[in-house]
Amino acid sequence: MKIKNNKLFWLLGLILVFSCETTELDLLVDPNVPTPEALDTDTNLNFIQFQLAKFFEDATESGGEAVRLEYMFNTYEINFINNNASNSGMWTTAYTNILNEVEALIPIATAEGRFRHLGVARIIRAYTMMTLVDYFGDIPYSEALQGNNGVIFPGLDSGSDVYDAALTELDLALADFANIDAALTPEFNDLYYGENSSTTMDNWTKFANTLKFKYYLNKRLIDPTGSAAGINALLASGDIITSSSEDFKWSSGTSINPQSTHPYYVEEYLAANPGEYIPNYLMWALAEEKGFEDPRLRYYVYRQVNSFPTDPAILDNEISCWNDPRPTTYDPIDAMQAVPLPFCSLFGRGDGYWGRDHANREGIPPDTGKRSTFGVYPVGGRFDDNDADSIDAGDGLQGAGIWPIMMDSFVYFMRAEAAIYLGTSDDAAAMLEQGVRASLNTVTSFLPNPGDFSNTASATDIDDYVADVMASYMAAATDAERMDIIGKEYWIAMYGNGVEGYNLYRRTGAPGNLQPTLLGTGSFPRSFLYPNVAVDRNINISQKPGLAVQVFWDNNPADFIQ
Repeated sequence: MKIKNNKLFWLLGLILVFSCETTELDLLVDPNVPTPEALDTDTNLNFIQFQLAKFFEDATESGGEAVRLEYMFNTYEINFINNNASNSGMWTTAYTNILNEVEALIPIATAEGRFRHLGVARIIRAYTMMTLVDYFGDIPYSEALQGNNGVIFPGLDSGSDVYDAALTELDLALADFANIDAALTPEFNDLYYGENSSTTMDNWTKFANTLKFKYYLNKRLIDPTGSAAGINALLASGDIITSSSEDFKWSSGTSINPQSTHPYYVEEYLAANPGEYIPNYLMWALAEEKGFEDPRLRYYVYRQVNSFPTDPAILDNEISCWNDPRPTTYDPIDAMQAVPLPFCSLFGRGDGYWGRDHANREGIPPDTGKRSTFGVYPVGGRFDDNDADSIDAGDGLQGAGIWPIMMDSFVYFMRAEAAIYLGTSDDAAAMLEQGVRASLNTVTSFLPNPGDFSNTASATDIDDYVADVMASYMAAATDAERMDIIGKEYWIAMYGNGVEGYNLYRRTGAPGNLQPTLLGTGSFPRSFLYPNVAVDRNINISQKPGLAVQVFWDNNPADFIQ
């Protein structure tokens, strides 16, 4: 009888188990895996906007190091290996935190008529897609993020196809904005322009059209006719970025907990221990190349000391290259310049602009208290008023800096390039002057309390600088010489943005006198290797043979840049 009761008990238990599997468990939702319908569009778009800044941070570091806007340690081949942290970071952020999130947002926002959300998400997706192509070439796109449909290992799409898809995204974004109903379309939290409830989304529209301009300009080498037509149409519309109020930038805060300060301020000022060097070439271009100081010098660079050691023993310990012979790799570049390129340090000035040469791979000396570091622009650090103090947390603007993603000055320089090479409706000289003035005004106005300092730039300083640049431009005899002047001024203005610098250099070869690597030119990265986080996990991505592989829009000669 006991045996029979046990059998009956197990039979009833099995019935209950199977009834649960076919009834109650089907109604349960894993709280760790919310359904798409549970997605909060406001929170999601906030996240996407923030992740764009993270994506840009990684992208600008790699591009900036390649084109001497930031210091690069060692050769290209060593620095830009397939586990480069910045490139791996931008790839992961792009696919996991931007493209994936936009993909999830769009159907929900569409069903709810959230046209502002849709347009902004599409513009961010387009920027991300274009930048991935600019850096890596062919990338997964049409099959990417299709795991729910059984695509585990997405194949590569051609860079050209992804670029065209990005252009379509921008058109769709503008169409979304056109559908905004003042009474019915929900607002959103605009972390860039503050157009939370705008019915026209003017600034986002201008940014979208400016990305179209960038699309055509990057493609001018392979499709000059189509690029000229596309750019002329955008110019005729007048609906692109033309003033500083329309700058597309990420603005950092001053809070430490939670952390909102500029990432470079965190690395340098909050650490009270500079971990980066400012490139000698950048400081030379600002302080010496023209024979007078660039008005932006003291805003870009802050010196912790105002002199160099003179004791050979200290020099050996802190600037060990001080007595080394000048590299032979510099000779061909030096021959083009009235002022030789800097080597080792700016000893000729003697006033403490303490940096490092491009690709210097010597061991790091005990010089953290003497290195020049990021200034007030764009990091939100200190203005250099000859204080020669060590940096510390709370200095300067307390980290209230920006990521200058697309500034009005950039657009004027881009327009100058298009006028020269595509014969667009702009006047190249006028665009150059506007670009230089726009940059100078933006940088020098970044300091909120100029009256507290003695060495700020004056209106006369700005006018004199512009006059010198324009005199050089008017004296140039060829388009290549004119472009080199435009490119140099664009390069200086884009401090804090390695993305556009990387594109400019591959597209034009300007600036033409960038400091070579110390150890020979090597292979300049015409595109970057796929990160190992992609290759190791996707059987349909094969690693490139090296850094010399060119992206689809770059048909310049193989070794024309270094």
